[in-house]
Amino acid sequence: MYKLLELKPDSALINPQFDGYKLRLIDTDNSSGQSAIRHYELSEKACVEPHQLASNALLTYNEMYSRVHYNHLFTGPNEHSVIYIDSSSHVYLVDVHKCDAPVYTLMFKIPPCSSMYALQGYHGAYAIGKDTVLIFDGMFTVYVLQHTGANGQAAAWQATGMFEIGCGSVAAGSTTENTQRTMYYVIGAHLTCIKNDLAIQMHICYRSSKQTTDDMHSSSSVSNSATSYKRTASLFCIQAIQVKVPSGICNSSEPTPLYASTVHTLYSHAIPVYCEYLNHEQYILGVKKGIVLDDTELPSQPVAESIPPAKESFPYYWTQTQTDVTVCIDLPEAVKASQVSCKLERSSLSLQFLDSTECAEKYTYENRQLCDSIIADESVWTLENGRLLTFYLQKEHEGARWSSVFKGDDGVMETIDPSEFVTIRERLEKYTANEPEVAANVPLMQPYVDQDSGGDPEQQEQVTEDPTIFSVRSWSTGLAEASSVVGSPDWLCPAFSRASHFSETPLPPVCLKFDVDGVVFAFHASPSYQKSHAPPGNIPPAHSNVCARHASTFSALSYVQASKREKRFMYIDSDMTVAVLAEAQRRIYIYHQSAQPVAIQNIVDLGSSDAEIFGIQLIGRTLVVLRKHLLTMVDLDLC
Repeated sequence: MYKLLELKPDSALINPQFDGYKLRLIDTDNSSGQSAIRHYELSEKACVEPHQLASNALLTYNEMYSRVHYNHLFTGPNEHSVIYIDSSSHVYLVDVHKCDAPVYTLMFKIPPCSSMYALQGYHGAYAIGKDTVLIFDGMFTVYVLQHTGANGQAAAWQATGMFEIGCGSVAAGSTTENTQRTMYYVIGAHLTCIKNDLAIQMHICYRSSKQTTDDMHSSSSVSNSATSYKRTASLFCIQAIQVKVPSGICNSSEPTPLYASTVHTLYSHAIPVYCEYLNHEQYILGVKKGIVLDDTELPSQPVAESIPPAKESFPYYWTQTQTDVTVCIDLPEAVKASQVSCKLERSSLSLQFLDSTECAEKYTYENRQLCDSIIADESVWTLENGRLLTFYLQKEHEGARWSSVFKGDDGVMETIDPSEFVTIRERLEKYTANEPEVAANVPLMQPYVDQDSGGDPEQQEQVTEDPTIFSVRSWSTGLAEASSVVGSPDWLCPAFSRASHFSETPLPPVCLKFDVDGVVFAFHASPSYQKSHAPPGNIPPAHSNVCARHASTFSALSYVQASKREKRFMYIDSDMTVAVLAEAQRRIYIYHQSAQPVAIQNIVDLGSSDAEIFGIQLIGRTLVVLRKHLLTMVDLDLC
């Protein structure tokens, strides 16, 4: 059954008494002689300098933003290592030690590449196992590096496989047909086990030739007249790719060509900000404004056979659990969220439709009494694709069994088979192209503002930032099994990544905006959930129930970060104790989480020379900072 992925802040974790951050200076040396900040020079031949794009490469704002904030320091294959790629395309593994100098190992030299069909993006490194790292050449080739050093020998890495990504008709770079080229982004990858065979699952993203058009309205304060216009926006294609890793691949002296098959395709307005894997059958995707179209490139079936006939005898479908009731209405015609007026109260439901005769005739409810009481503040309604209206009603009396949705028998029996709901949702998502519109009835959430509500478009866009929608999706189909709603707290920053193969590593949390605070949500799977990186024969469960829990709060973080106009990177640690904000040049701000009225803030000044920051990672309690000629270590225990 399609579920609500609720991102609701816990008022008990909000600190209304917070007064601000107190600056604490960092001692360069403490009483034991340890230095909080250490600098190590890179080899002159191993300096870091990201390449520049050609002058005719025309990118969207989202693509430019992604490049500016691209982190060139990557997570290593073990808990105390990072990876960086120098200006000559050499891949270096750096073992980080708390007190000693880092140890550098040359892993690979990326072969030169060029193409008239692809733009040279940034290189990438993705540790998917303690002995396996993927290297992306920035264009369309991914190399599989595996550790081949025997026990007692020096670390040795070899490119044992390679595959190419990307397919389809796309347009990126210049808009001239003769110079249209693609730029690919790798947004997630992991190593899994499917039917005793190792496989790489990966998500890539690129700007598609598909576009969407939004109706916008502007009003003039002088003439009191309204003007309508259309805004065309680019769509991004998100492809799920699977690559089988054959046994004995390490025995080859040359990279073995591997086949990358496209599992499903999604379309969005932006490059995803979050992509993590639950197991070999599920993943979580976070993207601004959500998914526009679910997979339309799966093996097609005749539309008449694919769309199950609606049961006209039932005005709605419903089911229940011990704690909630879910009601789905398949509307007779598409409407916008601004046309829906809904009021959820403790014992009643009111529903009206504006400018929709068919919906109003069939589904107008005026204080219609519910079968039992609900918790109104924890109940929501959503509108998806303009056609699927869903109510999520939280029971006041947990465990009480409802005999019907409304008082009095209206003949609508409970839908025992949850596939009824899945069928309706899949039918609408696969064969309609309207963007989902959602509204919420939760006071703690930010209000939904319809784009067609009028007012100055520029001011409206400043007030209503595009919301980030998180959804739990099936790997095999791409269809959503659970999703957050538009009114949820908006995106602020991710957590520092860790190599996903660590057995005890939970899904990375996310930090979202809630008023002036940064609220941290941790994703949790069902107790039976296990990592899918298990050895062959230990297959994890195919599906897991996922929920998001408000786990921590960085008081006033949303407010203070807004004043940092030059910020390039912003992360929280996976333990949710510190937030790190790095500017493009010179300064790094460290905010310590605290439930007290005052929290600690540190400022790291890297000086004026060689000050541009290309990447940051957190290794244990050591913050690693990558610059052109320097690798800087900041000991957070001494901050």
